[in-house]
Amino acid sequence: MPALFGRRCVAPVLAQLVTDHPKLGLNISFSDRPVDLIEDGFDLAVRNGSIGAGNGLITRTVESERMTVCAGRDYLERYGRPASLEALTSHWAVIYSRAGSIRSWQFPTADGSLTEVTPPTRLRLDDLEAIAGAATAGHGLAWLPCWLGRDRPQAETLEAVLGHLPQVVFRTHALWPSGPHMPLRVRLALDATAAAFAGSTEIMPLPVKS
Repeated sequence: MPALFGRRCVAPVLAQLVTDHPKLGLNISFSDRPVDLIEDGFDLAVRNGSIGAGNGLITRTVESERMTVCAGRDYLERYGRPASLEALTSHWAVIYSRAGSIRSWQFPTADGSLTEVTPPTRLRLDDLEAIAGAATAGHGLAWLPCWLGRDRPQAETLEAVLGHLPQVVFRTHALWPSGPHMPLRVRLALDATAAAFAGSTEIMPLPVKS
């Protein structure tokens, strides 16, 4: 499972599962790089966003995460709150970047397509937790999944901006090797994970102020 999402959202669910089923044991691996479940001998994987081809695999959507633009209170007090996508070009942002590639921020449009925006940036990081920390410290706006606001100290709460605009929702999938029968251990882990996230596109919504 992805390292940060796995540690924050999935691992606690699976740890409780082991407590509830004393005969069950789990080996959990955290990595942001997709693995070959069959070749590497994994029973189950959790992946965010695009899952690729997935030959020989069965998939199930277990959670949806809404992306939101957010900022720390100090930044908003100093630079104001953007009221439109166009206003983002007048703000500094903390951007996700990996292997030299910058991830643009995406927003749905009325015709079903996506508008991509890349605000000015002087700070590029390849870790969402670090981006959230930098945004909280007032270094700029950030585009983050809502669940990342969970459990942050009240004094450091990130505030969502542009909350009146439609937000992109990415799906989280569980994947497992296809076969005539699903092992009980896989069924238990899959059902527990799906149940933990059922009925919400925002595991922990961020506060929004007008």
